[in-house]
Amino acid sequence: MARSSAIKGKYLFPLLVVLPLLAWYVLFMYYPAGYSIWASLHLWVADNPAKSTWVGLKNYVDLFTIDPRFQKSLANTFIYVLTKTAIVIPVGMVIALLFEHLRRGTKLYIFAVFLPALCSATAVGILFTYLFQPSFGLFNAILKTIGLPTQPFLTDARQAIFCVIATDAWQYVGFTTLIFFTGLMNIPYHFVEAARVDGASPTRTFFSVKLPIMGHTLAFLIVYTVINAFQFFDFVFVMTQSGGGTGGASGGPGYSSSVLSLMVYNEGMLRPNVDKASAVAAIIFVIVLVLTIVQYRILRPKWEY
Repeated sequence: MARSSAIKGKYLFPLLVVLPLLAWYVLFMYYPAGYSIWASLHLWVADNPAKSTWVGLKNYVDLFTIDPRFQKSLANTFIYVLTKTAIVIPVGMVIALLFEHLRRGTKLYIFAVFLPALCSATAVGILFTYLFQPSFGLFNAILKTIGLPTQPFLTDARQAIFCVIATDAWQYVGFTTLIFFTGLMNIPYHFVEAARVDGASPTRTFFSVKLPIMGHTLAFLIVYTVINAFQFFDFVFVMTQSGGGTGGASGGPGYSSSVLSLMVYNEGMLRPNVDKASAVAAIIFVIVLVLTIVQYRILRPKWEY
């Protein structure tokens, strides 16, 4: 009997510790997520949700077939994810390799590169909005100085999304640099020394020794960057113009720079079409989940050292 009480007491304390955290997840994560999926399967009545009609997958079908805003937002989201990842991963790696050869002031340089990542995205977005301003912005002033034609930047439907991507990449690249530099510092030195003794050039040493050893670091950064890019919202909301095609919020000109996360806000908060917003959110979740699984299967190193 005493042993039974001791066993119960052994598991009671961990259960009491975990219970508040579990309750928080259920109330603020699992329940809202489940309710959102349930709402996406109904024709939502905002005034009286109890009267919402079950429509099954109709909201999803309508998004892919008859909603040009969703189709544009989906295309822009993939452009954003691919472009941002293609910029911040190689640039962060190159900067980290340069820092590896510094003899003095390494911490100062790392702090300077990482500093933008510590700043508020809203503040950075407002700053770059002024820098991209067509009439008096700094970037057009530089273009004039070197004899190049000025650009409309955020006021042009073709350029707006790429201006936002450039701003996000500028802030985010410090994070990838820091993670890559940490990975480089954790490479066992004897592997690099053995490659040098065998006569390998710095380039061959990087691709044959350092990069394979940093496989887990590279996989983590690519997966994390893709997830982060799919969820981005701040820069598009702050930097782009309002347009009638977006339902009243940012994403302009028109809805040329609209993305899926912004569409969730537009439909769920401004219109409000909770059913459509929930469907878009569910689509984002499925895409991110599938891409994460695929990336980990492809990028996961097949060996350990």
